[in-house]
Amino acid sequence: MSDSAVVLAFDSSTEWLSVALDLGDARVFERTEPGGARASQRLLPLVAELLSEASLELRDVGLIGFGAGPGAFTGLRAACAAAQGLGRGLERPVVAVPTLLAVAAAAEPASRDARVLVANDARMGEMYWAVARAVPATGWQLPAPARVQAPREAAAGWLREFGAEPPAEVLLCGNAWAEHGVALREALGTGWEAALAAARVVAPRAGAVAGLARAAHARGESVAAALARPLYVRDKVALTSAERAERAHVPDAGGRG
Repeated sequence: MSDSAVVLAFDSSTEWLSVALDLGDARVFERTEPGGARASQRLLPLVAELLSEASLELRDVGLIGFGAGPGAFTGLRAACAAAQGLGRGLERPVVAVPTLLAVAAAAEPASRDARVLVANDARMGEMYWAVARAVPATGWQLPAPARVQAPREAAAGWLREFGAEPPAEVLLCGNAWAEHGVALREALGTGWEAALAAARVVAPRAGAVAGLARAAHARGESVAAALARPLYVRDKVALTSAERAERAHVPDAGGRG
């Protein structure tokens, strides 16, 4: 695949559905709309709409990237199934892009030296989180795998990683702040108040997924469509009655992976 080949990318791992066509010459056609339960119904129609807008056909696509997770189980399965089906039909390679990495890339921090702490709501009183770094030669990377933890456990990890007061170049982004902000403030202490106040709500845009997929393919990290898989970091998708009572939190029926 040449650097100018068309990349089709999509993500439905959060409450948003995002689809993009990256034409490889700084032209990106992108649509984002509410996803959730309707993501599986709207994903392929959005692909068709973007192809029409870009005056392209499916056979013009050279690579497929999808947001692989962690995230909502239904959304992850919908995106993976679409990537597998399109990839096999077109005989094109596929890249499974980690959701939290796509959030970091979509955040577009001002400094290329920035470290991006991404935290997404995982429901069941927990968050997915990871620290992304910009690597000039290869693009964004996750030095350590994403984790799923309760806010206090996550805060302990952040304090070990960054200390009682995070450096100025650390950017917080994701969608966990409304649900878990109070618990994080209590666990992290006053040294994190400024960073938490500046935390940005950022969704994993498909345009970012496309760029990451292109870079991953150049590193030889794409796979045949039949081998594409979602990225799960949690095996358990529901709480028992006793666990719900203990946490005083009823999980969303959709679950997250």
